[in-house]
Order: sequence, then C-alpha cells, then structure tokens
Amino acid sequence: MTDKQGTLQPDVVGFWGLVSQSLAGMAPSCDVVAFMTAGAAFALVAMPLSFLLAFLLMFIEVNTLYHLSKDRASAGGYYSYVSAGLGPRAALVTGFMVVFYQILSVAGIPVYIGGVFLPGLADRLHVALPAYFWIVAVLFFIGVPWLLAVLGIRPSIKVLATTSLVEISFLIVASIIIMAKVHPSHPLVPFQFGSVGIKGVAMGMVFAITSFIGIGSHSSLGEEAKGVRTQQGRLIGKAALVSLTLTGVALTLSAYALTVGWGMFRMSSFSTANAPGVTVFLHYLGPVGAASLVILALNSALADSIALLTSSSRVLFAIGRDNLVNTGFAQVNGRRAPGRSVTLLAGIAVVMAVVAGSLLGPSAAFNVMTTAVLFGLVTSHTLMNVSLMRLFRSEHKQSHFLQHVVLPILAIGLFWIVLYESVWPIAYPLSLSALIWIVVLIPVVFYVYGISKRIPKERGHQLGMIPPSESAQ
Repeated sequence: MTDKQGTLQPDVVGFWGLVSQSLAGMAPSCDVVAFMTAGAAFALVAMPLSFLLAFLLMFIEVNTLYHLSKDRASAGGYYSYVSAGLGPRAALVTGFMVVFYQILSVAGIPVYIGGVFLPGLADRLHVALPAYFWIVAVLFFIGVPWLLAVLGIRPSIKVLATTSLVEISFLIVASIIIMAKVHPSHPLVPFQFGSVGIKGVAMGMVFAITSFIGIGSHSSLGEEAKGVRTQQGRLIGKAALVSLTLTGVALTLSAYALTVGWGMFRMSSFSTANAPGVTVFLHYLGPVGAASLVILALNSALADSIALLTSSSRVLFAIGRDNLVNTGFAQVNGRRAPGRSVTLLAGIAVVMAVVAGSLLGPSAAFNVMTTAVLFGLVTSHTLMNVSLMRLFRSEHKQSHFLQHVVLPILAIGLFWIVLYESVWPIAYPLSLSALIWIVVLIPVVFYVYGISKRIPKERGHQLGMIPPSESAQ
C-alpha cells in the first residue's frame, strides 16, 4: 500500500506513552486481585517469592528486548525482531504466538473478573448476581477496549497514561502502609521455599510471569512513537526497563503485603476466600483503601485489554502488510487504526472467553487460559532469545558474551523449567492448556511452511518493517 491512509499515524506516542502502554499490558492492580489469588493456591506463603523470581526472570528477558529493538522500530514488534535474526518462518511463528497469547489473555481476565472476583465481592455484600453475569462482564471488558482501539492510538494512549502511574503509586504506598502496620515477626519467611518446595513456587510463578506478559506490548508501537527512528529504537528498550521496574516493585511489595496482611500461616485459605485482596486492604486501609483497589482493578482490566488489543492488532497489521495473511488486515480506518484487525481479534477473544467459561466454569477457565498464555509466551520469547544470539554473529557486530549469549540462554532455561513444572505431572484441567497450545501451534507451523515460500529472499530478514516503497512516501 502506498496510500498514506494505509499507514499508521507516525510520531504520536512519546516515551511515557510507551511506558504507559507497557504498564497497562501488565495490569498491576488487576494482577493483585486475580493472578495473586490464583497463584496463592499453589505457592501459599511463598507467593512473594514466586513474584520476586518472576520479576528477576523478566528483568533478564528485557535484556533481549532491549538489544533487539535498538535498530528495529516497527509495527511488527517481536515478529520483526525474530525475522532479523532467524528469518521468515521463525518470525511468523513468533508473530502468531504473540497474537495467540495476548488475545487469550484478553479473553481470560474478564472471565475471572466477572465470574470470580465480582461475584465474590458481591457475596461479601450479600448481593446475588445472576449466573450469566460473567458473560456480560466479558462483553463489557472486551467491548469498551475494542471501541477505544478502533478510535486510534491517541485516545487509547491518553486513557492508559492517565491511569497507569496512578495504579503503580497506589499499590506501592498501600503495600508499605500494610507492611508497617503488620510488622511481621518473621519477615523473611515469604521468601523461602518452605513446605511448598520448588513445585509450589514454580506453579505460583506461572501466574506471576503471566502478570508481566504485557512487558513488550509497546514494541508494536514503533512506527507510531516519537523519535524512534532517530534514536534507533532505543526508546522501546528504555520504556521496557522503566515499566518492568515499576511493575515488578509494585507487584512484589503487593504480594508480600497481602501475605503478611492475611497471615503467613493462614495462606491456605487465601485463594478460596471471596476477594481476599480486598479483605486485606479493607482491614488495614479501611473502606477507602478497599474501594480504591476495586476501582483500580476494574480499570486495570479495561486498560489491559486496550493495551493487548492495540499491540496484537498491529502485529497482525504488519503480517498483512507483508502479504502473509489477508491484506485487508493491513488496512487502517479514518483514525489510522487497523480497525479490521482489532475487530477480528476482539471477536475471537469474546468467543474464547465464552466457550472456555461455559465448559470449565470461570475459575478453572481462567487457570487453564493463563497457563496456555504461558506456553505462547515461552514459545515466542525462546525464539527471540535465539534470534538475539544469532543476529549478533550473522551481522558481525560487537558481541558481549554476557548480554548476547549467557542471559538469553539463562532466560530460555528458566522459562522452560517453570513451564515444565506447571504441567507435569499431567493433571486435569491444567493439562488442557498444553492441548490448546498444540492445537494452535501445529496449524500455524503448517501454514508458515507453505506461505513462507512466497517471501522474497531480500525481505526474509526485514519482515514487519515498513517496506521501502512506503517509507519513501
């Protein structure tokens, strides 16, 4: 496409807009009421350790994102990064896996919010919600973000920038207050493996790592970011470092505050209670603190869907622009947003949410979808790490053994260890997550093998980037 209306709007997202997009994709307040509740069922008192280790693992992984994004600012994001190092087939698998896990996350969070969190909260208030309420929540928490996403990047970023830093600030301050009031007599117990062992901590890390899945959701805004080309894409990496640091600190402190606030030796009842995070905030911060958490969590769920729909739609846009899926997905509307891609992906998310929630029930559906998200995330991040190692050798650039070899290998190993611990020994219903991943991955591999034959050799390592014919416009 050479028509200007077929391109995304350049130079509209500043540095803090990129940070806000990444923060929203990690949805910190929503993580506190959803992912921590689910993860506590496995990690118990070691839940803070699970989140701390997940934070450190993702910090290692940001090294890969930082170095790959330096010279590649595009709508393709991870798809473009893997293309540079491994070529078209690995790039397409990565692109489809990114879309898979981001849209599955868009589907999963509303199921939990509408089927577990809000009903539990209503039960505490002696209010009965109808059985179909979670379906209404799914339509709302995907429908509103869909509307904002098709209206273009400006309104989306304004919403995210307004709320993301407020969330982080609230969680950090609230957690410090709770810890100060509790003043635990054995403060290091939550950072020990204890009775749950490696297995329990690893299972907790499944939900902790997926709390960070939006860390790279801003990478697909490369073509819309201000000054990215003049700074060789370094804004993407810097934004990832800032957003991960803020979110990691907030979530680790929150996990610790909830654990000591609930009672370190009572954590076996945490995951089965109705809205336990709200209970802790109510006890130590009063009605204002509890109400603030609820409001911010609901807003966080909306912001998360906005960020992930925005990100995944641009990856699909980039694949369509490369003529590797229907080129209609590379069209933009009057607001310069890839409206067709957004609409398709939002529709898929609604279908996945309703089907999974109906078959498994909201709580089990959330756990299965979250674990399946981890499969997609680990697949794409493994290919990114291999791409980084390959790229610096093939381009004969100065290579740093620690940054370009050791850290990527370490990240790959840790990701797969956590993934293995999450599904082995095989147990229903979490085993369904591996099945979902395989059912998606196998057709993707066959499709990629066939479609990659049409890619010109000179474009094989430039996928996701703006074609020369467009960049010259």
